[in-house]
Amino acid sequence: MKTAYMKAPYKFEIRDVALKEPQEGEVLIKIKACGFCGYDNILASYAAEEWQPFGHEFSGVVEKVGKGVTRLQAGDHVALETSIFDPTADCSLDGRVDFSMNGPSFMTGGRESMGFSEYVIAPEILCVPFTGISFEEGAFLEPLGVAIDFILTADIKMNDDVLVLGLGPIGLMALQMAKRCGARKVYAAQRSGADKRCELAKQFGADEIIFTDKVDLTQYAFEKGGVDKVLVSSPPATIDAATRVCNVGGIVSFLGISYGEGAAMTLDSNVIHGKKLQVRASNAIPALYFPKGIDLIKAGIVDVKSLITHRFTLDGLDGALNAYHKDRANGVKAMMIEK
Repeated sequence: MKTAYMKAPYKFEIRDVALKEPQEGEVLIKIKACGFCGYDNILASYAAEEWQPFGHEFSGVVEKVGKGVTRLQAGDHVALETSIFDPTADCSLDGRVDFSMNGPSFMTGGRESMGFSEYVIAPEILCVPFTGISFEEGAFLEPLGVAIDFILTADIKMNDDVLVLGLGPIGLMALQMAKRCGARKVYAAQRSGADKRCELAKQFGADEIIFTDKVDLTQYAFEKGGVDKVLVSSPPATIDAATRVCNVGGIVSFLGISYGEGAAMTLDSNVIHGKKLQVRASNAIPALYFPKGIDLIKAGIVDVKSLITHRFTLDGLDGALNAYHKDRANGVKAMMIEK
């Protein structure tokens, strides 16, 4: 079977690897759609020091099931959770499955193929069956789960003013949910030049767009003087500005993966203390909320298909991902689509 491998900086190749049989508790999935995410971009840009398979935002059709598989059968449409909680862990038994970070995972090393492939073998326990949505939408369930955790961490209430800082796919999905949570106003902040992202933010109901390279966010004339909640999906260095524009009692919810010096941030404790702020980390490990995500897509509450700006096939992956990487004005989400 064909599968894509990557190595930094932005090198891709398609390899032929043996198609194996699913073992006990596993299923063989024919990949139908796979999204290229921010983590993949980090790997492709500088973090993948050796050739490796990639892609974890995918959906497909079960072709074969291994011994002991009882919940799935050939023909089922499934999306894949990247990890799941350990039901025997103390935190799980205490009712906090979201604290269990050592359960079965698809992201462990040693795999010969991942989402950017013709086929993949995955544990049954990580597979979530779906109906009523497309394979493209099914491939969004993993990042949509991230956005749901992002929103829940922020605890948005009716009449809150909300700032979404960073308009990638996660930020744009979160923006849509913030509106449905009863936010009074939703501000969207992004560096200029990402024209499509800003266009979608307006389409999804953003009341104002703030270009952070043209306007000092901390001096911006918010209607209430500040905002009640901030959703930060931009680099960690922006969290300081987020705390400064928060009203008293506000919450800053942040997520993101950075490496080296980019992971560090400096905060003014007097700002956080004086305004009684909470700075909360959103981390969608284990992966949760897939059923909720299916319902949100079906109900039209979250539009994910509009986020896809670049579609390609496995054979065209190299040129397509390099073109997407260079297309800052129009690029939002690149997705492999296979028939």
